[in-house]
Amino acid sequence: MAKIEFSANPTHLSKHPHPQTSPPPPSNRDETRNSVDYISELPIGIILHIFSFLTSKDAIKTSVLSKQWRYIWTANPRISFSMPPCYNRRMLRSFTAIVDVVLLRCTAVKVKSFHFDATRLFYNSWLRFAVGPTFHRWLRFAVKHDIEEVSMFLDHEIYTLPKFFFRCTTMVSFHVSHCHFSMMGAVNWSSLKRLRIDHAKLEDNAITRLLKGCPVLEFFELKGCWGYEHIKIESRGLRELVIDSHKYDFVHGQILKISAPHLLKLRILGDCERGEFKIDKVSSFVEVEVNFKMDYYVSGQLQAQSQGDLVRRLIQSLHHVTKLVMGNLCLQSVTAKEFWDSANQRIYPCLVHLKNVEIVDPGAHWLAWEPVLSLFEFLLQNAPLLDKIKISSSNNSSIYHKVILSHPNRSPCLKVILSYPSQGCPSTRVLLSSLYT
Repeated sequence: MAKIEFSANPTHLSKHPHPQTSPPPPSNRDETRNSVDYISELPIGIILHIFSFLTSKDAIKTSVLSKQWRYIWTANPRISFSMPPCYNRRMLRSFTAIVDVVLLRCTAVKVKSFHFDATRLFYNSWLRFAVGPTFHRWLRFAVKHDIEEVSMFLDHEIYTLPKFFFRCTTMVSFHVSHCHFSMMGAVNWSSLKRLRIDHAKLEDNAITRLLKGCPVLEFFELKGCWGYEHIKIESRGLRELVIDSHKYDFVHGQILKISAPHLLKLRILGDCERGEFKIDKVSSFVEVEVNFKMDYYVSGQLQAQSQGDLVRRLIQSLHHVTKLVMGNLCLQSVTAKEFWDSANQRIYPCLVHLKNVEIVDPGAHWLAWEPVLSLFEFLLQNAPLLDKIKISSSNNSSIYHKVILSHPNRSPCLKVILSYPSQGCPSTRVLLSSLYT
């Protein structure tokens, strides 16, 4: 192991009786003999690991650190570019020229990841024709180098993914935003496990083709997408589906149907526009999160009632769920005690198996206080196998103590975890129900 020597104040190292004096260094001492360039001695694997935390532009800058680092960036298997603000053709050509040079000099036989952020590309009428061939060239480079992870973030729908890209059999993860899927043709993403699509138009047949071409897909997320009204998942390997901020429209219907007989996790999130979710009764779900808000363009009690009815129907359609996450968007839209009392104390099918519940409360919003407490009390009464309730809230824990004490027939093994901020730092307090019996 290399020995690292630290220079210190000579007075601390002197053996002479007068610390203000110190013997001169030996005249034959070679000052450069013990100096070591530890940066240059780093293994290539460590350097490439450091590059994984940098953009390609920053990785190139490390070439000035030492002679050994001068060309190491060309072997970096992780390529990442973030486009600066581009207003005109000249600025776009300048940036694309830099990317082309980096790709040309790349010596990595296999590229691990390709990340491209063009969210600051200002829209002009010529962009649709200018970026197409360039982006095609970059994606073709990625495919030829057996790419595993691809992420492309645009801010305008100016680019259509090429057909050859849908035959990339080495890709494991793909995250894309604001791209067209109209030219996909046959899909052969035989290695893809994670697929995230943001802000894109997808019709039912397009989703069907995507899922059919991803036989080992495990995670599928649609965020801010529109144009589809039925998600049908036949795969036994797909474990988690996320629908975030779904956009309904009058042309494609205002009901989104989800059929997934083998799906394990379902998450419905974000601000959704005037529509409804319908889930086929399935016995495979073990974890469900409902944290969405519907905008019905109505005010006051009517909107809360519509949202509450939708949440109730969703819960009633679930079977064998062991974990339920209720988010603040749903909690703010239901009418507290009246909402849960409307169930007439009937045990929902999912509550029979429910063991783990998480209530995500905004905390600082006093309007969310009553719904959180009402749901908490309802669960204590109607979930016989409940083991744990986690509540993210800034409310006083003594209130939850009183509710626990008022329900002696609750599950004897119940653990209540309160997570709330304390002086700017998150803290957690665990309440064991057995302590209050």
